[in-house]
Amino acid sequence: MAQPPGQLIERLGSDGLARVLADLLDKNRLSRLATSCGLKYPGVRVRSVKRDKLVQDLVARAEAEETTREAIVRTLDKEMRAETRRWNQLSGENKAARVGDDAFLGTRGNLGKHLWLLARSEDNDANGFTIVALQRLSALVQHGSEAPPPTSPEETRLKRRVTGLEKKVQHLEGQVVRARDAEKRLKRDLIERKGDLAETRMLAQRLRRELDDARRSIERGRSQAAPKIDATAIVEPIERSLKRLATGQKKIGHTVDKLKTAKPATTTSDKALRELTQKTEQLQKELTRTRSEQKAELTAIQKRLDAGLTANPAKKERKPRVKEVDKRVGVFVDVQNMYYGARKLKGKLDFDALMAAAVGDRRLIQSTAYVVESKEIDQSSFIARLQQKAIEVRRKTLRVRADGSTKGDWDMELALDILDAAAKLDVVVLVSGDGDFTSLVKRVKRMGPRVEVIAFPRTTAKSLLEAADRFVPLDRKFMIYKRLEKSS
Repeated sequence: MAQPPGQLIERLGSDGLARVLADLLDKNRLSRLATSCGLKYPGVRVRSVKRDKLVQDLVARAEAEETTREAIVRTLDKEMRAETRRWNQLSGENKAARVGDDAFLGTRGNLGKHLWLLARSEDNDANGFTIVALQRLSALVQHGSEAPPPTSPEETRLKRRVTGLEKKVQHLEGQVVRARDAEKRLKRDLIERKGDLAETRMLAQRLRRELDDARRSIERGRSQAAPKIDATAIVEPIERSLKRLATGQKKIGHTVDKLKTAKPATTTSDKALRELTQKTEQLQKELTRTRSEQKAELTAIQKRLDAGLTANPAKKERKPRVKEVDKRVGVFVDVQNMYYGARKLKGKLDFDALMAAAVGDRRLIQSTAYVVESKEIDQSSFIARLQQKAIEVRRKTLRVRADGSTKGDWDMELALDILDAAAKLDVVVLVSGDGDFTSLVKRVKRMGPRVEVIAFPRTTAKSLLEAADRFVPLDRKFMIYKRLEKSS
């Protein structure tokens, strides 16, 4: 039956537990164990605390809290899983030989390892080997047993090599942790990009459906609005008339040819021939005139048919384009982001030039500046200048946490204000280079308004540049510099 954590810690004692933790866990594992146990060091990261300090604090915490004891036992059991299996397979003589060998126990890590194996052991035989051996090792710990001095240069060289390898292992473990963090960030970016791709596909499908519906409505409008002309009923009679006239013309021409080739017998026949010739010429003129009239009528009918097929009575009226002077503009300024950008240029931002570049000839509907105030810096005059320029100022106090870190940004509130105002604006001007606003810019563009970004190029995220419809870079012409007065 497994021993409870409290009994294990009691068997080891404070010194024994400290030796076990120091021998079995390296600095990274001790830091993770301290974090899981809730150890905190205000103003200092747990990884920066010295190894001995971590061991002492963990031992003190284990004596006071059951949850800490359970966490320590779980960690040590996991670390010693393979070694415990090998220990259980040893015979009693081999175990006694290990515990009785001072040189073996003095080797780095062996004393703490066997302390834990004996404290965790459940084979308390009749002669009390486990209890006696545990008491002997505890006495070694209390007397400060250390590794004996090296007996040869080869042993010293090997120890140095082991130390160097352990440092390399720690370095590689740190690289693995950083690689895992990078992998998590890449996975998050991939998920976001997949979401954007799915949204784009949905938008494309919706646009295709709308285009198909528009085409069908146009065809229905054409079929309903175009005049129903029975072209067959009009054209066929005309074609039949032309055929009859052509047949008649052929007959008349054939008769005339026969009369011309025949010998005139009398004067009466000559007179009849002349009359027939005159009638034939009249018929030919009438036939030519009829053909011309019918061709003109056919051309008119064809034009009417073409006009009826190409007409589009269901065509939608285009919305009139909004003129540049009528466009509604909203300007939102992330003052904290602009402050750090201007400080790199060793000057102050000229808000008059900034607002002139943001608004231009358009209508200014809303202008808001988001300021983070600190108790150490008086910003009342700066805020007053912004308010004189008709810029709404939203203020928030910088908070300092117990560990010394600070908290103070307007990202969430700024994004919500832009989303609320987007419905009444044609252009949204974001004065910030923070890449966290990239998703916001894409969302606002899908809602309809145009998004323009104004920021310092060096401090502007590439993703924000690609998402914006227009980017206005801030340079020295937007800065105010203090001029040193020359002494007379």
